[in-house]
Amino acid sequence: MDMRTFLPATALAALLAAAGPAQADDLTSNVNLGGSATSQTASFGVTHLELGSFTDTFNFSPSSGSFIVDASLVTIGFTPAADVTFTSAAVNGHAMTLTGAGIFEYGFLTPTTILGPLVLTVMGYVDTPGGMGPASASYSGTLNVSAVPEPSSWLLLLAGLAVVGGCGLVNYRNAKPSI
Repeated sequence: MDMRTFLPATALAALLAAAGPAQADDLTSNVNLGGSATSQTASFGVTHLELGSFTDTFNFSPSSGSFIVDASLVTIGFTPAADVTFTSAAVNGHAMTLTGAGIFEYGFLTPTTILGPLVLTVMGYVDTPGGMGPASASYSGTLNVSAVPEPSSWLLLLAGLAVVGGCGLVNYRNAKPSI
């Protein structure tokens, strides 16, 4: 091998070795919730254009307060460059249940009380961890938010039940024949 080709080839090999594993395009996105004051929803999605691992972050707004939250993720990929594999997903640290790797994958979070602001973090990879090259792999999902009843609402409900129970007791005593 000629020294003129050996040195550049050695330098290129050293650069590739030092580069480490390939990273897919990470995403941070702000997503607006829509709906009424007591029930809101949002859809989200991303297409990764590079093979490798990714960490995507979705910030939902407005989302200050306490909420009952459920969420879902789904992806379908028939070729390695179109296949997203989820490794973890969580809303404010509450882990979603994920299926194993395959052509069709999904994840979900059952209704859980969570204190906002709401942040969904999705981690995974396209094709194989450390893969390199172009891709076109996507996933999407929904996040549903319901308001948690305030303590004053619970007190009002209990007071109403006490009044109905008291009225029933008075009617029972008045209708009871005396001996």
